[in-house]
Parts: sequence; C-alpha cells; structure tokens
Amino acid sequence: MKLTGATVLEGVIDALRDQVAPQLNDAFAADAARMAQSLIAIVGRAGDDAVAIRVAENAHIRELLGQGGLAAAAASKDPGLRISELDAENSRLRTLLVELHARVELEDDIEARELDQAIWRALRDFEMARAPRG
Repeated sequence: MKLTGATVLEGVIDALRDQVAPQLNDAFAADAARMAQSLIAIVGRAGDDAVAIRVAENAHIRELLGQGGLAAAAASKDPGLRISELDAENSRLRTLLVELHARVELEDDIEARELDQAIWRALRDFEMARAPRG
C-alpha cells in the first residue's frame, strides 16, 4: 500500500470508528469521535479534487470575463497548481467577475441579460462543486 494523505486519513477514520468509538462510554465523547470521523472524511474527499475544481472554476470565470469584454483577464493563466496559488488567482478573477456582474445588471439588452444569467448559474455551480460531500 502506498502511503498518501488520503490513506492516512482513512486510517484515522478507521481507528476512530473501530478502536476509539467502541471504547467510549460517555455519549458526548462518542458523538465527538463520530463528528471528528465525519470531518476527516470530508477533508479527505475535498483534497482529492481541490486542484481540478479550482482549475475548472478559473477557466469558467475567464470564459465569462471574455464574454463581458475583459479580454486581458480572459487571457490570463493559472500561476501554478498549488491550492494557495489557484485560490489567489480565483480571488482575483472573482473580483473581476463581481465587477462585470454589477455592470451587466445595469444594462438592459438581451446579451447583458444572458450574461447575467450565465454568471448566476456559474456561481451556483461553483458552490455546488465545492460543497462538502459526506
């Protein structure tokens, strides 16, 4: 077996479930162990696709920015594949997206309405992709 972050977390989950929780007679302590087990599982799953989610999200934001006439922002690239790098770029892109969204909400043509709806759908999809999976 190859030791990875995911396998370490699975080992902790197994230990909490099979060794620690059965030994706890206190209901509060047993609930705390189950909660820790659940949180570790959520963190483990979130780490597995964290880069893919951020890369896809950044690409989608760039597409929307391009549709809104922000060619320079749309042509930008992710600075690397570290979560911190992707999150910094995502923050920059989201700031531009908010500015674009505020602008198109004030416009009254069909293209602006379509872009407005596309932005709302993207924001919903981004949050769904990042939602914890139990």
